Amino acid sequence: MTKVKALSYLEKAVEKDDKKSSKLWDTFTFYTSRVSLHGIVFAVDSKHTLNRSLWILILLGATAALTVQLYNNINRYFEYGTRSEIHLGFSSLEFPAITICNVNIMRMSMLNESSSDLQEFIASLQELDLRAKAGFSSAEKKGFVNEYGKNNYDRIVYFNDFLDSYDAGAKLNDSEVEDYDQGEDSYYDTSKPKSWSAVGKRSFLVNLFDKLTDYYSFMDLSKQQNVSHQFNDMLRQCSFATRRCIKNFTTITYSDHGNCYTIQNKSYVSYTSGPQGGLQLILYLETDEYLPLLTSGKGAQIVIHKQKTIPLPDDGISVSVGQQTMIGIQQTRISRLGEPYSKCRNVEEFFKKYKAVYTRKLCKKMCLLERISKECKCEYRHYQPITELFNFTSFNVCNSSQDAECVARIRMSFRADDDNCGCYDPCEETVFETQISSRSWPNQDIADVLMAGVCSEKPAVCSKLKNKTDEIRENFLKVNIFYRDLNYKKITEIANYEVHQLLSDIGGSLGLWMGLSVLSLLEILQVTLHLLQCWLGGRQGVSVDLNIQQ
Repeated sequence: MTKVKALSYLEKAVEKDDKKSSKLWDTFTFYTSRVSLHGIVFAVDSKHTLNRSLWILILLGATAALTVQLYNNINRYFEYGTRSEIHLGFSSLEFPAITICNVNIMRMSMLNESSSDLQEFIASLQELDLRAKAGFSSAEKKGFVNEYGKNNYDRIVYFNDFLDSYDAGAKLNDSEVEDYDQGEDSYYDTSKPKSWSAVGKRSFLVNLFDKLTDYYSFMDLSKQQNVSHQFNDMLRQCSFATRRCIKNFTTITYSDHGNCYTIQNKSYVSYTSGPQGGLQLILYLETDEYLPLLTSGKGAQIVIHKQKTIPLPDDGISVSVGQQTMIGIQQTRISRLGEPYSKCRNVEEFFKKYKAVYTRKLCKKMCLLERISKECKCEYRHYQPITELFNFTSFNVCNSSQDAECVARIRMSFRADDDNCGCYDPCEETVFETQISSRSWPNQDIADVLMAGVCSEKPAVCSKLKNKTDEIRENFLKVNIFYRDLNYKKITEIANYEVHQLLSDIGGSLGLWMGLSVLSLLEILQVTLHLLQCWLGGRQGVSVDLNIQQ
């Protein structure tokens, strides 16, 4: 009896499940016959097995193609690709800041105002200069370099025409090559690591210049500025848009360039293109004050940069004495997207922290200085304007031999593209493209006028240069800086594939492969909810059907 009841219970349970499944299927077929999903009706309602199977395969194929296309579209979006959009604008333009540096660090006449170490160093170079011009024997060459060099790489230096030689051993002739010891003492050893810093030391003249910058940087800032060239002596004429310049020059002192002077003013705006709408400078370089062997040429370094940025003279343009140099500029504004599309630095945050306009090269210099201060526990003054951005009051100046070794080690190992520095391009940047031309200048008449001005201030110099046109030309230069055209380029980085494009492509793919729209998706959502309710024992399939029909 118990067994019969159990079987009866199982039969009722199976019958109940069958009814529930039937109602679920009825609900499914009812809705699928009405939703706007292409092909689903033929796959569900078809009476022929072959026809139904064919439509099921077609739907599966379309679903697979849709999945692949959706994957490609979504993957393309998350690649965060970018492209550049160039816009050309035309308007009056703010004139950039102009920084001028004499290529000579300090004046010979002010040597007695410098440190005793620097005076002894310059005195030894003066002796070398005289001997180099008189000529050296092969033994004297080797002896002198052995005295100043630290290893065998720098033992041979070509001293004839020494002022024009920039690299040690750059002009060895056959006899000198024979005198040079080979083998272990050769200039490079191919068995050693291929890193160039491990192949050979820097040239002799570069080492001399490094010693000069070290001695110079050890002096107080006020003394550095005093012994270097003064702008009131250098500047003979300055005009902007044919009118005299406003006397608003900022002095910036570098250990490897001496005093540099920045001309910038918000009122300097170019309303016309060409030299008449730009800056004109006539400079007196005081070449008779140049240091022996340490100044490689005669002229000035001109840096064109955005106003309120810290200039880096190494990025400047070299202009030569005895010439008029025309520098035409064009302004380019660059706007970058930033994360997640590209890495760029927010210039506003940097300015709030350091009170300076961010540039990538400035960031690299700052990163190097910060690393030196942390590891060497001293203040490296070779980039004085940048050092002032930090608070190094707790450190002494790097001037001991131990400090020098530490600094040299860090500079050799430092890589400017080190990701730890975070020195990315600024999100907003203004750069200036230049076009340079020059011609011989001045002629005799202009030279006489220029010398008259110098003679009224420096009679001693006047007596040396009077009636010597070539030597007069060796002391003066003229430079014109102007906008070539009053237009600018704006390069904007934009997303290569944006959200609205992704949504549009998704909609297109759904429509192409399944014939779906947003409303179709809502219909499918409603079907899914009804099926879920039916499965959970909620709403009955038949009642739904009846309600719909009513």
